[in-house]
Parts: sequence; C-alpha cells; structure tokens
Amino acid sequence: MRSVGIDDLEPGMILGADLLHAGRMLLPAGSVITSSNIVFFQRQGIGDVKVLSSPLAEPDEESANMAFRYVRDYFMFVNHDHPAIMKMFDIAVHRAAVQIMEGWKLPTYEEQTVTELEDMRDLFFRDEGKVEDVVDAEIKIASFPDIFFKVKKVVDDPSASAQEIAAVVGLDVGISAQLLKLVNSPLYGFPSKIDSLTRAVALVGSKELCTLALGLSTISYFKDIPPELIDMRTFWLHSLTCGVFAKIISEKVDGVVPEVMFTAGLLHDVGRLIIFKKMPCSSIQAMLYARENFIPLVEAEEMTLGFNHEHVAKDMLGKWNFPSELTDIISHHHSPQDAESKIQATILQVADNLTNAIEISNGGMYVLPGIEDGAWELLGIDAACLSSIVEEYDHQIEDLFQVFFT
Repeated sequence: MRSVGIDDLEPGMILGADLLHAGRMLLPAGSVITSSNIVFFQRQGIGDVKVLSSPLAEPDEESANMAFRYVRDYFMFVNHDHPAIMKMFDIAVHRAAVQIMEGWKLPTYEEQTVTELEDMRDLFFRDEGKVEDVVDAEIKIASFPDIFFKVKKVVDDPSASAQEIAAVVGLDVGISAQLLKLVNSPLYGFPSKIDSLTRAVALVGSKELCTLALGLSTISYFKDIPPELIDMRTFWLHSLTCGVFAKIISEKVDGVVPEVMFTAGLLHDVGRLIIFKKMPCSSIQAMLYARENFIPLVEAEEMTLGFNHEHVAKDMLGKWNFPSELTDIISHHHSPQDAESKIQATILQVADNLTNAIEISNGGMYVLPGIEDGAWELLGIDAACLSSIVEEYDHQIEDLFQVFFT
C-alpha cells in the first residue's frame, strides 16, 4: 500500500484504506477509483489517498505471437503510424494474448458468418431508393415513446425545477429505475446511494439527466429487430462500451459534457438498427462483405447500400426532433471534421475505434474504422492515457451491463 497525491491519482487504482473526511466515509477500502471519484476528492480538498497496486496478467510469448498475428488483420484499414491507433493495437494484442493464454479459441471462418434469412425482403434494391425512404417507412409504422417528447419539453424549459424534471422523468417507471441504477453505478462513483430522481437531478444536473433519459427512451424503441439478424445484447453491449469510453475520454477534455457523450455513444449506431429493420438482406451482405474483406462496416454499407448508417441516423434523429448537438455528433462519428461539434464527434470516433479494438479479444468481427487525419489532435490528450481509460472501463462495465440488461 502506498500514499498517492491527489494530482497523481489515476482511474483504475484500488483504494487501500477507508477514505474518511470530516468524520464521514467517502469511499471504503477496496473500491476502484474512477474519474468521478477523483473530481469529488478534489472538491473535498483531499490531499492524498492510500492505494494498492493492481497486477496485470502477462501473456506468454506464444500467446502474444498468436494474438499479434490475429489482431493485425483488424488494423489493416487504419494508419499504423497514428499514436492513438498504435496504442489501441498494443491494447488489443495484449487483451487477446491474455484471452488465448487462458484458453480462448480464435473464431473460425464459420463462426464469423451469419445465418441466411428467409421470408425477409428489403424495402428496395440499391439505387432504387434513398435514405429518406428508409426513414419514412420506419416512421409510418411505429411511434416514438411519449416519454421522449415529454422529457425533451422539460429539457427545453429553462425555468423547470428539479422537482418538475423528476416528476416528468418519473412518468416512465422503467426509465426512471434505470436512471437511478445508472447514477448509482461506478460510472459516477458517488460516495452514497442516490435514492430519488430529485437528488439525481441535483447531483448530475437537469439537462444532463434528461439527456440520459432521452438515450434510455430511444433504446426502448428498438425491440423488434429479428434475433436471427442481430444479437441485440451484443449490439447494445457494443453501444454501451462506446458510451462509457466516450464519457471517460470527455472528462479529460475541457468544455465537453460527459452525459451528452455517454448518450451519443449509446446511440451512435441507431442508424444501423433502422437499416436492419428495413433492409435485412442488404444488411447481411454488408456485414459479410466487411468481414470477408477486412474493411470497416461503414465502408461496406456504402458499397452495398449506396449510403451508410450515419446518413440514416441524421435523417431519423432530425425527424424525431432530437437535440441538435446529439444529432450532429452521432451523424458525424465517422466524419468528425464535417461536424459542427468537431471535438465531441472526434471523442465519439475515438471511443468507437477503442470499442472495436477491445472487442477483438471477445470475438468481435469488424475492423477498426480509423481516426480522421487531424481529428485526434483536437482533443489535446496523450495516447498513453488510453491504457488507463480501458482499465477504468474494465472496472465499470460489468455493473453497467447489469443496469441495462437485468
């Protein structure tokens, strides 16, 4: 156990002794320290804390070599000299090597294919329709949850009180329960339990909490995707992972709202879900083309469909009257230099790439889409911090997964 100054404290460190301040418990020994904890400690005037070291498993040489050969195919499309990409590659190789050493069998070709769908038809063939047709066909047959519009209305009202916001959010029992689970999760790391929405609004912020509610209400909309087309748990785990990475990264960049980035990460691939629903056969073709040729899925969509999930998300979110900033970020996460919110869109692009990188060791089948030239530099952070970001994610994801899927 060693004493670490507050300025040297890093997410992922383990608290070695109960942290007390002014006679009350702030955090018990054994807790994994998060970015939110560190900010809270600073506000409380904590000078230093006692932490334990957390040893990392080191793979053997054979496992490391196997992992290197396996992982490199997933980085074929990207710039190998990019500092962030280089770091992601190292992270992916190490995680895959540890998995191999512990008995993970590399996926076979057959496992990387999908089941053919019968009795499913696309809305139209390539060049016979456009993005607007896909979105309009979806809007005509399904209505968006009422809670979305009620929450959005209170978000847009600058005079709304914490009690009024809590009352509106509380109209949907499922979403309000998920919100309370979320703010009590390691994602925030509050020292005591938050047992009311009013308290959550006071601690997290009214617009921030409502932004999270918008994201949760959007998830509830997508319930009828055919299971033989896509495993929705896998899809939402990917989205949740991206959201967590986006939030952690955003906490290192000035002027960015973490809740906006978490929600953007959670919803960054909603355009894909609309394509799945309206063009299932073409979706399969795009997925197979991406896997077989080791190109990013977004590129395979362009080749197969003539458009991609960014374009669909932009039109859909616009017609749902989604907050303009969220729409801009989500619809430019593969093209952040074209976004109005360039820094936020870049954070989401980095988070998406990092998500794909760590998924390789869990059987992920898609290559990294890459980071646009000049985008990473906008963030002003060092690529080395990606390791601590992944460590913090590892300590959060299991509990967060339970929030969303139980």
